[in-house]
Amino acid sequence: MVSLTIQQHDLLHKLLNSETPVVVAELAGQLNLTPRQVNYRLKPVKTWLAQHGAALNATPGIGVRVDCSPDQRLDLLRELDSQPNFHLILTPGQRQQLFALNLLTATEPLILNWLQHVTSVSRTTVFKDLEPIEAWIDEIGLDLIRRPNYGLLLDGSELARRQALAALLWGDIPFGDPLTKMTYDQGLVFSLAGSTASLPIVRQANELVDHWDTRPALEWVTYAEDRLGGRFTDDAVLHLALAFSIQAQRAALGQRLECSPETLYWLESQKVWPVAVDVSHSMEIDLNQAAPKAEIAGVAMHLLAGLRDHIWPGDLEIDPALTDLVSILMGEVAKAFNTPGLRHDSSLRDGLVAHIIPAFMRQRFDLWAPPSWSDGALSRSYEREYAIARELAVVVAEQTGVTLPDGEIDTLTLLLRAAFIRERPNCPKRVFIICPSGMATAQLLVARLKARFPGLEILGVLSLRELTSERVADAQLLISTVPVAQAPRRGLHVIQVHPLLLPEDIETITNWLT
Repeated sequence: MVSLTIQQHDLLHKLLNSETPVVVAELAGQLNLTPRQVNYRLKPVKTWLAQHGAALNATPGIGVRVDCSPDQRLDLLRELDSQPNFHLILTPGQRQQLFALNLLTATEPLILNWLQHVTSVSRTTVFKDLEPIEAWIDEIGLDLIRRPNYGLLLDGSELARRQALAALLWGDIPFGDPLTKMTYDQGLVFSLAGSTASLPIVRQANELVDHWDTRPALEWVTYAEDRLGGRFTDDAVLHLALAFSIQAQRAALGQRLECSPETLYWLESQKVWPVAVDVSHSMEIDLNQAAPKAEIAGVAMHLLAGLRDHIWPGDLEIDPALTDLVSILMGEVAKAFNTPGLRHDSSLRDGLVAHIIPAFMRQRFDLWAPPSWSDGALSRSYEREYAIARELAVVVAEQTGVTLPDGEIDTLTLLLRAAFIRERPNCPKRVFIICPSGMATAQLLVARLKARFPGLEILGVLSLRELTSERVADAQLLISTVPVAQAPRRGLHVIQVHPLLLPEDIETITNWLT
């Protein structure tokens, strides 16, 4: 008899409770999975149903349903709910996440026999699960201490422990599909919350997640935005709410941050400090206990490192060295594009400030943050801008020691692309239209070109007989409705288009302009 995981059990339960086909995307949304993950989990569900005399049918464009009689459906539901011969098991990735959660929140050593008991797995399986956990926490700056007759315990700073918790609860982990995720409407969601009766470790994890009430923390972030006069990106708001809820819970348990006198002195001089004080009061942290300023510093560091939606008032006053760095980058961009006007592009400057400063603060304070989006596509779509962005990343590293991740380089690529597009109308491209078909065709083509490319300076319409090097001496491009055997001047580009200016023609001209 096949054994199902908890997610497969929940998936089967939903299918049996529906007499009509269910769309895979709908199932994915209900179970906090992707459609691809649902399809993968349907395979053992299909086997389980076959062993019980029922069939699982999937019809493209319609959905998935269990084919059986109404009485058989009730029998299957009763068997599923009673679980007399049914074993709910966790995947290795789920166990590893739950083990990591216990290690990160434990105040005393975890005994190996206890881990076996709460997960119903063997001693060998526990050791195997600990291997990727140990490699992951080592990257974060924590050590897994293993001692005979002592147990398992993590060693490291409180800051590193909190960063690891934030990464784990966000889902930035190498342990398969995340068990938790942050949402605006529900806060921190635990995907196994409906299966807490199955295993002790699941019940314990659900209780831990309940302690991190992120909904009030979202209000703390909104308050900080209002006081500081800016807005964080949507992901940054969720991340800050998660970080603050973890901080409030850890501080309430007496697990305190440490902060060097130099860092504390610098943070107290910043505009963000009084805002951090107010947020700390909202957390109900007892500031009369030992090292209260270190907890305020923790709030201030996260606010400074949060990714901005746009430049904030006073951002350029945080550190003179960062102001100089942005000026250097603006000069490098203008030089790379051979466009002096880009040196004074305020939107580009604001974009650089909004991304470079948080990246600098994250590495300065050794904070984790959600990884920026990057799929490698921009390096192929915008090769020139991507190459310049990588050069800028080298300048940032040389000037500050900060290494920008791939996601931030992609962000720079988009900023550069937008700046170049903004600058393009200020540098009109001089064009002659070659159209021997008559005035009507020429006028239609010119009208379409002006509507689609207002940055083009159309110098006139020529026939093939009029096409000489002298006539097109000032032109940068020829757009022709007929083949041109040879450009009349070396280096003058010719693009042949349909008189109606088809989509592929528009794409070709756009590529030339950019």
